[in-house]
Amino acid sequence: MPIAFCRFCLLSFLFCTTLQQAWAQVQARKTNQVATLITQLEKSHSRSDYETLHALLSEHYSELSQEERESLRQALRKNANLAKETLCTTNEKGTTITISGRVIDAKVKPIAGAQLHLYQTDAKGFYSPSDAATGKMNEQDPRLEGFLTTDHNGSYAFTTIRPASYPKPYQGRLIPQHIHINITAKGYAAALFQMVFADDPAMNDYWVDWAKKANFPIVSLEYAKTGVRGNKDLTMTNN
Repeated sequence: MPIAFCRFCLLSFLFCTTLQQAWAQVQARKTNQVATLITQLEKSHSRSDYETLHALLSEHYSELSQEERESLRQALRKNANLAKETLCTTNEKGTTITISGRVIDAKVKPIAGAQLHLYQTDAKGFYSPSDAATGKMNEQDPRLEGFLTTDHNGSYAFTTIRPASYPKPYQGRLIPQHIHINITAKGYAAALFQMVFADDPAMNDYWVDWAKKANFPIVSLEYAKTGVRGNKDLTMTNN
């Protein structure tokens, strides 16, 4: 074998090894960053640290492993002590909306300390970046997600972008735009809602009947110069 060719092979091997080591270092720094931010939040419990960690989920979803995303979510859930939440940064494409209301019981008594888990599709109708390629709706690992805890009046509010319908129809029907809202509170049965919008073109009689039978909230949005807003109380039942 010619000496020049051997040198070329050696240089190629060293180059590939260097790239692998560099990539490993990048991955290690990224993992350490997530772990560091979680530790920092656990110590400070500050809103700025919370929002910094939260932004990783929506802005750098694909750069994180599934395990990192899950650790991040658990940290957010544990530290979601405010009644307000923002599911995405201002970089997110789509129409910004703000939804507010109260969590109440059947007697219209406000439920304080209820935790809301919110998640949805983006403006293209996908939960995660892989949905377009796989054709599946990855609800278990969404990019736009958040948590909040109701205040003493049972009040909640969150800002996000208006989700899109799934790209593919279900049994010949276009699925309405919706936001998943899962609520837990001490002394109450867990409530699993899908919040839909009254002015959604997909909300025909079939889906309106579906939402009413399931007790899913149908929100009427108000469009003003100050923004797009909706208000809806969410009812839980006692255990």
